[in-house]
Amino acid sequence: MPPNTKATKKLKTYLLEKLPLKVNDKKVLKNYTKTIILHYILNQSKINISRYEDEQRKYIEIYLMVVEVTSKDKIKQISNIMQTIFQKPIILIFQYDNAISLNITPKRVSKADSSKLVAEESFFTSWIDLENPTQLESEFLGKFDIKNHPFTNFYDFYKSYEKLTLSFNASKFSGTLEQKEDTKEILNQIQELQTFINDIISKIKKEDDIRAKVNLNIELKKSQNRLEELEGKL
Repeated sequence: MPPNTKATKKLKTYLLEKLPLKVNDKKVLKNYTKTIILHYILNQSKINISRYEDEQRKYIEIYLMVVEVTSKDKIKQISNIMQTIFQKPIILIFQYDNAISLNITPKRVSKADSSKLVAEESFFTSWIDLENPTQLESEFLGKFDIKNHPFTNFYDFYKSYEKLTLSFNASKFSGTLEQKEDTKEILNQIQELQTFINDIISKIKKEDDIRAKVNLNIELKKSQNRLEELEGKL
């Protein structure tokens, strides 16, 4: 990142003491984060990227933040809190010991209040061990450099990080960071099917009726075959 975009602002104390957080949100940030640091602020005055604004989206500046966590299990909850508090697009990096996970959350203008931004979706990478990354992980980290992303405007810039995140998530099936046109759709289908499969497995364990258990196992096999088909499309 360009030196003039550096911020390095420690935010945990500010968030806990100055903001009217919900009781549970405050508990999560207090107990499951070590540090919350705003490292970089990207805006038109600091970098040669134009702001982007239309009826649905407002990408005026982008924050890059690092949250050191005490548990890998809480990052989705922490991300939801952080992405709600800060009305900016955020490139959010979670750190646990020597491992990191990237979160990208594209936002749109709220239909209820045009002065606010709300999350459209939220994407997380798997955890990457910085001391022992795989070849694909090293390639992904190399592509994270801002020089590999468009400077046309902040929406295109942020969207490029979203595409990189999706291509990395698909790479565990495809073995490459090359993204297909329908990668996002297929990944969503895979996630939904994996949830469905886990639900079936849970039902099988609890089911006492033999006939019902047989039917569940048939449904499980069909779903697993469908999952393999989807993974093969990436």
